[in-house]
Amino acid sequence: MQHPAYIYDIFPISVLPALRNTWGVMQHMFYFPLAVITLIPLVTYAITAVRFHSALKANKDKKSANLLIPVVPYWIPFLGHAIPMAMDSGAFVAKLTSVSGLTSEPRKRFGTDTPISIRVGTLKFTLITNSQHIQSMFKSSRLLTNKPVTIHVLDHLLGASKKILSFYEADDSGMAAKARAGSKLTNIFRANIFVLSMSALWPLLIVILKAPDIGNDWVEYPDLYKFLQLLVTHSSIETVFGTKLLELNPTFVEDFWEFETSAPQFLHAMPRWLIPSAFRVREKLIKSFVKWHAYAHSHYTISETSPDESDWEPNFGSRLIRMRQDGLLKMEIMDAEARASEDLGLMFGLNANVLPCIFWYIVEAMRRPNILVGLQADVANSISPVTGKIDLEKLSRQPLTQSMHAEILRLYIAIFTLRHGETGPVQFSGYQLGAEQLALIYSRTGALDEEAWVRSGRAPKTPLEQFDAERFLIGPDHPLWVGSVQEEYPSVMRDATVGSRDKQFSMEGLAGVWLPFGGGDRMCPGRHYAKTEMTITLALLFNKFDLELMMTDTSAVQPNLRFAPFGSLPPTCALPFRIRRKAAPMN
Repeated sequence: MQHPAYIYDIFPISVLPALRNTWGVMQHMFYFPLAVITLIPLVTYAITAVRFHSALKANKDKKSANLLIPVVPYWIPFLGHAIPMAMDSGAFVAKLTSVSGLTSEPRKRFGTDTPISIRVGTLKFTLITNSQHIQSMFKSSRLLTNKPVTIHVLDHLLGASKKILSFYEADDSGMAAKARAGSKLTNIFRANIFVLSMSALWPLLIVILKAPDIGNDWVEYPDLYKFLQLLVTHSSIETVFGTKLLELNPTFVEDFWEFETSAPQFLHAMPRWLIPSAFRVREKLIKSFVKWHAYAHSHYTISETSPDESDWEPNFGSRLIRMRQDGLLKMEIMDAEARASEDLGLMFGLNANVLPCIFWYIVEAMRRPNILVGLQADVANSISPVTGKIDLEKLSRQPLTQSMHAEILRLYIAIFTLRHGETGPVQFSGYQLGAEQLALIYSRTGALDEEAWVRSGRAPKTPLEQFDAERFLIGPDHPLWVGSVQEEYPSVMRDATVGSRDKQFSMEGLAGVWLPFGGGDRMCPGRHYAKTEMTITLALLFNKFDLELMMTDTSAVQPNLRFAPFGSLPPTCALPFRIRRKAAPMN
């Protein structure tokens, strides 16, 4: 090695060999750690890949009593898949089973036939994607719980105190409508308490007809989504929580949607110093609820619900809220802030998912004039000849309206359903979900899995990535056509058909594929309220108003997948529109 001339001026010639040795040692000190850092991920991936394929081979050779659930190969020891799950869990999970372009021929990366495990530190998630496996899992609902999810939401989204988290952690009453025998606690918020009087919903949602500045002349607005946020949310809050909450807190609706926008950051457990404004608006909402509770209790005496009580009154709103308040006040641990946090959670569940669905319903209808005409005809055909008003039950049974609703939920809701074996391992389709594992089901996997739809007898005529308002309609030539159809709207997880002589709305065969509400004993309890709110709002809009989108090309308006897998997907950008009241609307 040749040294620069100035080296000889600084160091004696006798020192140079030592310097050369020192330089060599320094080089080794630099490259050795670099080599180790490079090799560790490679070795980790190689080992986990061998284990993955060994598990698949063992299943094929039937070497184990229970089929093995292979762990997806990962690069970083101890962390596993923590980084991609923290950055974008929805995209990561979707990538595991979606078509990959890594080779000249598209292929499934891991497919949807075999459950696979994802490691996040010490946690292990079992991703279940096969519809038969999902149905088998939900049949064991009495053995399952979503307690880890509940605790996570209470802690990170709603900011519950440590004592409240401990209270919920100790609840061993299970997920079913009836508390588990021998349980120490009985959760008062079981499915049968979620009773909303739909008769109160109709007159209160009429508030949308009193929208300011909307007469017979066109009025332009810059953003359809924000327009709906203010009007629909205001109506929904008055329906469920009464009028006093908004009267006492004039900016409540705006505050709520600012909080909702930060939900992904909260649920990813981001600290306060990263999202200080989100924490401030949540604290403001909690104070608003505390203020409202104090006022309402001073003006209305909560008592056990009796048949003689009205469905709605202005202080607490619906009977549901009065029942909840009555129960919470009897629980010593539920202080003022805890009760406020509970109501914030309820409000989030009732509003955060409905509003985006209403938006996409309007947009997809406006994009397709023939579908809009059909939906307006459904409303017209549901007008009662006796009262001259819209018969909500009849409208909710119209095949096109049903199909439109189901397709909106399929394409624009992205949720994780998480379950855990509370009392021990749970068997499903020959596999075993260990007590330390969390079952994970992603709604968009089944929604976009063409193979699953073909197996169900519902081969898609339109690609599943695209919207098809008639996807859930079948004709007399379809093998699933039935001669006598049911007259009630089906439960989302029960095979059923509703329709007329030429078109039927059918969910036949789609259990385990169409999962916007989750499944099992804890299927979303507010789904019926949400459907009613959507149906009424859209019926009133289509019946009372003319609405035009002011973008000739709406292709840029896409669902914001940043909100996956936490519920409904809002739009990525503003959509300007104009609206006017119809000259001679029907009643």
